[in-house]
Amino acid sequence: PFWLGFLITMVAMTLLGVLIQYVVIRPLIGEPVISVIMVTIGLSVVLRGVTLWIFGAEPRSFPAAAVGGKVEIAGLNIEAVYLWSTGVAVIGMAAFAAFFKYSRLGLAMRATAFNQQVAQSLGVSIQKIFVVSWAISALVSGVAGVVVGMVNGISPGLTLFGIKVFPAVILGGLDSIVGAILGGIIIGLLENLAQFVDGEFLHWGNLYIVAPFYALVLMLMLKPYGLFGTRDIERI
Repeated sequence: PFWLGFLITMVAMTLLGVLIQYVVIRPLIGEPVISVIMVTIGLSVVLRGVTLWIFGAEPRSFPAAAVGGKVEIAGLNIEAVYLWSTGVAVIGMAAFAAFFKYSRLGLAMRATAFNQQVAQSLGVSIQKIFVVSWAISALVSGVAGVVVGMVNGISPGLTLFGIKVFPAVILGGLDSIVGAILGGIIIGLLENLAQFVDGEFLHWGNLYIVAPFYALVLMLMLKPYGLFGTRDIERI
């Protein structure tokens, strides 16, 4: 059943996040961020290969769940799955905003992201924060995979959504939650606009795939810290 599979997925993804932190990420604590990014990109390739080996490359769809049908809003027939996915995204963003602003653990995670040495000197357990961070990251990735899978089906192509995270967060700002949300919306609009222009005028065939990365390069050239990112000033 869909909902039972969903719960099992959430538990499995949380455990996977903890396992990744202990086996892969823990030795990299204190290393440059780029090292962690490169290792996680390599890990994603390995996980994708394992997934293809186990489940194959044929596209699949979820079993029928309580998200089917259409809803009429202002004369428009909208698939219920789109409303579900939008609702999950909005609820998730609101929950994260409250978590990082009001909870003790969320504040500790923000402090650790800002400066590990200072956070540790104030009594924050860096090891604990890293474990919780990766568990939450994997859990949210699982939810996102289910939501996107309900809209687009299950296939190896879903891994492209993970790559699109880079243009979105860099466009909005790596250390800004609002920036990440706005960056995601901008990238989504840019993709649809590129697909329209390509289909009507250019006929290149893949402009909607590469358009976010054009935006990424342009943003890095003009404003490397993103729209809402904090400018890092170092004194020598």
